[in-house]
Amino acid sequence: MYYDDDHNDNDIRRRARSLMRSRRSEDWIDDDWEMLPRRGYRSQRPGGGLSVSFLLLLIVVLVVGIGGFWIAQRINAVGTALPNLQVIVQTPTPQIVSGAAVVQRIQQLSRLETSKYTIERVIDVRQSSNIPIIGDWLASDALLLIAHGTVVVGVDLSQITADAVTVSADGSRITVRLPPVQVFSATLDNSKTRVYSRDRGLLAPENPHLETIARQAAEQQILQAACEDGIMEEGTRNAALALRQFLGLIDGAVVEVITSPPAACTVMP
Repeated sequence: MYYDDDHNDNDIRRRARSLMRSRRSEDWIDDDWEMLPRRGYRSQRPGGGLSVSFLLLLIVVLVVGIGGFWIAQRINAVGTALPNLQVIVQTPTPQIVSGAAVVQRIQQLSRLETSKYTIERVIDVRQSSNIPIIGDWLASDALLLIAHGTVVVGVDLSQITADAVTVSADGSRITVRLPPVQVFSATLDNSKTRVYSRDRGLLAPENPHLETIARQAAEQQILQAACEDGIMEEGTRNAALALRQFLGLIDGAVVEVITSPPAACTVMP
């Protein structure tokens, strides 16, 4: 068979060029692959998810165990700091209630103020003239006083004696007879009491006691107004209520208070 050398050489060159193009193409693909940005994907190995879950579970178990141990230690510490309940809860000591003890407790209150009355009055005091013919037109003296006063009533518990207190045999019932309510004071408030006007005639004699007379009249009128409004009855009711509450502090005792009719509505000396 006849072979053409030129034909063989051309065929060899063509194959060589084809091979070079293939290699360049592969190199270009490799270079471009290296230049492409790599994303943060990570291949997961078989069994990796199970390992992470196991580690998380182990951490949770350890945290819960340590926390439970710490809480138990704190509870034990608090338990040791608390006193024994048997020391706290004990059978109460029985109270021996006697009439003398009740009287002594009541007398500690001394003057028990049970009601207060505040009122304002306008007092008009006039001094007439004793000069014939001239009369009150030129010789009279008139004073107008605005009085602000307070009336206080109550019970003097220091007057209670052993005869006024009765205690049952078992100490469960206490009966007290109160003394009558009396007026402790009827006074003017000097900071709010003032002379509104004074009209003195040209020939009227000087009377420095006219304002004092007006103040005394104001005290009497204020006391009278308080008595008419029932301050004595109100003071009696309040006294009984206050004494029941005070003696009610005695455990297991029923307190009965017997009141007396109010005293005269005048200031006691």
